[in-house]
Amino acid sequence: MNPRRRPHITTAVVAAAIGLAGCTPAPVPEPTPTPLFASEAEAFKAAEQVYRDYVDAGNARRTDPSAGPESYLIGDALDDDIATQRMLKERKVHVTGRNELTDFRGTDFDRVAGSVDADVCLDVSGSRVVAEDGADVTPADRNNLVSIHVRIILSGAVLKISESNPGDVTCAAR
Repeated sequence: MNPRRRPHITTAVVAAAIGLAGCTPAPVPEPTPTPLFASEAEAFKAAEQVYRDYVDAGNARRTDPSAGPESYLIGDALDDDIATQRMLKERKVHVTGRNELTDFRGTDFDRVAGSVDADVCLDVSGSRVVAEDGADVTPADRNNLVSIHVRIILSGAVLKISESNPGDVTCAAR
């Protein structure tokens, strides 16, 4: 490089740096979060489908241990399922038959948290608790219709059941 041009290049670089030092970059706009659901009704419908799929997987697990209903669960609901499976094994009993979702009523949709709360009615009259000797040990006073309050949350890009507790709604037979 020509030694005479070096001062001009240095001066140009310093001038550019000084000029840039006074400039502030244009603010980058924050991305607007895209809501997962366009409406509360859409959120309730998606949550109901997740719960129906979970019930179906729970029914399937009774004859196919690889059915995987736990894949629909997260948090407390997953912990409860694990504890229930452990308790059934310890007591040497298993569940046969099918449960049926008879009602799903969305009660709250939190767009920011990505959660849906719902009251669920489950018909358990088609399932039985059976001991390893084949004896039916289903509690005689068990209600055939069970009320459950659930919370279904966004986990990554999918909805999962995070809480499942006894509900307080009256379930009616179909």
